[in-house]
Amino acid sequence: MHALYEPRHAECIVVLDPSGDAKRTGRRIGDNFERGLTLQCAEKIKEVIERSAPHIKIVITRMPGDIVYDLQNASLANRINADLFINLNFYYTQETKPTLFLYQFSYGNDFAQCNQGLALHTYDQAYKINKSVTDEIAQVFKKSLLQPQYQSLFMVAGVYALPIKPLIGIVAPSISVEAGLKNKELWINYCEAIARGIIEVLSI
Repeated sequence: MHALYEPRHAECIVVLDPSGDAKRTGRRIGDNFERGLTLQCAEKIKEVIERSAPHIKIVITRMPGDIVYDLQNASLANRINADLFINLNFYYTQETKPTLFLYQFSYGNDFAQCNQGLALHTYDQAYKINKSVTDEIAQVFKKSLLQPQYQSLFMVAGVYALPIKPLIGIVAPSISVEAGLKNKELWINYCEAIARGIIEVLSI
């Protein structure tokens, strides 16, 4: 498969954004909180990608104890000229086979496309700069998650277009993942699938 667009630098840069921070625990899953599980998942995804695709550099938006401020992650992604931004979220479910939901940013009025860069557009319209690329990437990412080896682990729903707060202000193609967990250990079931999806999107 050919890359959907040409990387802007020798190595691809992916920003992984595990939801939560030192002040925001997120949703309770068993005796754990979402913030800890998303960070573990992000670190494992980084490990899988660095082992399988060393040309892809992974940047995680926070470490334990960090406080993340509004638009901080968008500023980071834009400053380092990221090629892809993935926001990670978990929710509790009693389903044995949970659902992974995919989202991309949209206000629902995306007819006008802009290619000139962020300087000429308001921050909340930054997603339009690469919207057509995001549309394609989201579908490739979903197709990767639907591979047979993952079908016994989870279902996939979306891609839904909504004004997702963690994705506002980001120029790079951006996807938000919200995955169900029946217990706190099952985050591991998503790591390889998400990592492989990222590699698929960015590889030739």
